[in-house]
Amino acid sequence: MNRILSGLVLLSVLGLGTVSTVQASDEPLTTQAEFEARARKAEALSERVNRVNTYKDKIAQTRFGQTGWERRGPSVNVPELDPGAAGSALALLIGGVLVIADRKRRAAV
Repeated sequence: MNRILSGLVLLSVLGLGTVSTVQASDEPLTTQAEFEARARKAEALSERVNRVNTYKDKIAQTRFGQTGWERRGPSVNVPELDPGAAGSALALLIGGVLVIADRKRRAAV
């Protein structure tokens, strides 16, 4: 059955010749700039929807208790600054500055 249908489709394409393109409306096709603008607007709208949904979830996790607004559910851990990591961070910063300065010095020569 599949072979018969495939054959009929092939015969109809060969019999009609090339397949013509059909446009849905009389409006011209969008340009690259218009398409990019629409894509940016759609992306911004998607980001707004995600933010609204996130805020709705956060609001749903809070309730008004006896002492004020209280969170319910799992709490979010906030990362703390480790004082022991300050030395390593400073060493990386100074090393990066020295490498960049050396590259600029070599490029200037």
